[in-house]
Amino acid sequence: MFSFVTGRDRPQGRPLLDELCGQSIIHTRVAARGTWTITARGWVLHSRIQLLDHPDRRGTAGHAAVGLRDPRLLGASITHAALHPRGRLHVTATAAGASAPLGLSTLAPWRLQGPRGAQLACDEKGELSATPPGPPRFATAESLAEHAASRASTIEHRLLQIARRAWLHPGHVVEALAATGALRDEEFEQRGTLLLARMLARGELRAGFVTERRFTAWTLSTAEVVEHIGTTWAAIGGRAPGRDMIAWFELTDIGRDHMAPTGPHTLPPGMSGYDSPGVVGGFR
Repeated sequence: MFSFVTGRDRPQGRPLLDELCGQSIIHTRVAARGTWTITARGWVLHSRIQLLDHPDRRGTAGHAAVGLRDPRLLGASITHAALHPRGRLHVTATAAGASAPLGLSTLAPWRLQGPRGAQLACDEKGELSATPPGPPRFATAESLAEHAASRASTIEHRLLQIARRAWLHPGHVVEALAATGALRDEEFEQRGTLLLARMLARGELRAGFVTERRFTAWTLSTAEVVEHIGTTWAAIGGRAPGRDMIAWFELTDIGRDHMAPTGPHTLPPGMSGYDSPGVVGGFR
């Protein structure tokens, strides 16, 4: 461990901090236990209070506290992160439409957590401790093999139906889970990741991003995508994930083939049953 009370007065870089550069901020949340800032790759900065030095909106002390789903930060891209004396962490980000870069800062103690258990923590005395990334937590070889051999559940069929007519996003999964009676945050985090992992492992969905109404698939492996989903969903928490969070998903040809070939949910509009608006004449 290294203490920042030893007289060094220059900003210090750390390998784990360097991982933040280039990432966008997708969520912020505030509770009694502090403030969390979450990036698109599932990195989480947690501290008692985080202050934003914004050129357009400043508090009486020249800084404004980060709030829940803070619109000043959402979508901003991190360009630099550095440690200062006494453990103060300063992050610089750029946001569309901002007249100047944004400065996010927090005092010790704080904790930065990343994928696969990576962590950089600073205690009240300014002393650092670092934990490197470990093995996969959500995409082990055994779990992926089990997912690939599974069959689609009822809720997965519903999600595939949504993906048949629109790009799927985590908000759809949250709605589907809520409809089954899910209540606790842990249910959404664990079951949401599991549902997407199973459909990805069976090859029914591909992950990517959507810009200008176009879907672009990622070149990541299934294991990398599943690990990303689990990490980022846990970072955002509960039922909060929605559009433009974590990933978008497109139905594949395998997904279409795996959908039930018969049944009301697979027939074209107007052919889904006796009471369908498309059934006319003597069949009424």
